[in-house]
Amino acid sequence: MFLANGRAGVIDLSSGEVSEQGLEEGLLLGRQSSLEVAERLASEHGSDSLVLGTGILTGSLVPAACAGVFRGPNGRAPLLGHAGVELKLTGFDFIVIKGAAPEPGYIWIRDGIIEFVPAPALKGMDSWGRTDKVRDQQGDRKIQVLSAGPWGDARSPIAQFVTNYWGGEDKAGLGAEFGRKNLVAVAFRGMGEFEVSDAGVHFESCARLRDEHISRLGRGEGLASFSKAAAREDFRSLVHRDSACFGCPYPCRSFVKVDEDPKVMALASKEPGYLHYDIVALEKAHSLGLSAREATQLMTKCARAGVEPCSLMSSGPREGFEGLLASPKEVTPASKDLLDSAWGSAISDRRMNEVCLGLGLCPRYWAKATFDLGSFGPCVESALGRGLRTDW
Repeated sequence: MFLANGRAGVIDLSSGEVSEQGLEEGLLLGRQSSLEVAERLASEHGSDSLVLGTGILTGSLVPAACAGVFRGPNGRAPLLGHAGVELKLTGFDFIVIKGAAPEPGYIWIRDGIIEFVPAPALKGMDSWGRTDKVRDQQGDRKIQVLSAGPWGDARSPIAQFVTNYWGGEDKAGLGAEFGRKNLVAVAFRGMGEFEVSDAGVHFESCARLRDEHISRLGRGEGLASFSKAAAREDFRSLVHRDSACFGCPYPCRSFVKVDEDPKVMALASKEPGYLHYDIVALEKAHSLGLSAREATQLMTKCARAGVEPCSLMSSGPREGFEGLLASPKEVTPASKDLLDSAWGSAISDRRMNEVCLGLGLCPRYWAKATFDLGSFGPCVESALGRGLRTDW
């Protein structure tokens, strides 16, 4: 099967049983692809199951083909950066997590292997500490770690899972699902590879499409290309560099530093910095009168704790944010309309958002580049040996 492993891994935390499930090509090329498959797997294994998945194009050379998906009982969130591609390279297209572990620990996935690693000591750490500890234990700094921090342990309705050190993708409170399953993290490292139908044509057609996008979109300016909040001078003065997810020619993420000169590019540093890509949270912070520095400091603390920042900032006056962060408690999630705008104002077509995510494409990039199935038809056909459905 081109661009796919053709299997899902299933782990039952209650019993410790691990199994595999074959996935037919027709299922992977369904109407909503990864979203449809994730829902089907959840219906088979229990509605409270967590499902991590990838799209049929995830990891291809199609521009911004970086997206995976995390499905929980109450919603779903994208997996971007390098997480979606790394997950697919583990040898599984989907991972199903069911039941609850008898003791705290993390799921470790690589080389077609899934196992639960008991790790009670990690429960006392924030998300950054968990990421560092898992990577140290497994001996690889490129391991992708999803964790929820202390607020996830407390099962707060505004707990947000964090990808490595950064939050922003989860606006559905999926972090609380980690706590319910006694999970401190899910970690994975991909060392696999894929085959495509015609590698030469796939490379050439994708490179040509990328060049067309670059000539039309112009030079990317990180998050400022998508949000006026990131174009403000006080934000730009903190920017260390702009970066993109896997396979994306137009960076929409801005890495900033607030406690040391952001223009210094030396590897040695006094602070880890913060990677901004959560547009709705940054704009919410600015609407409350926080400077870019103050917003970054608050969002850093939210990421470490595993808190959805918009909901926190909607819970009371800004003077009380520190107090709220210090003790996880019942906080009403921010309004659905606010959270629906998490991808920024460029995303106005919900259906397009679902189609992109279902295929494994970043919706934010393709909204900017103008999503059109016909525009990347040759890229897809050369990879899969067939076209995609056009009645989306």
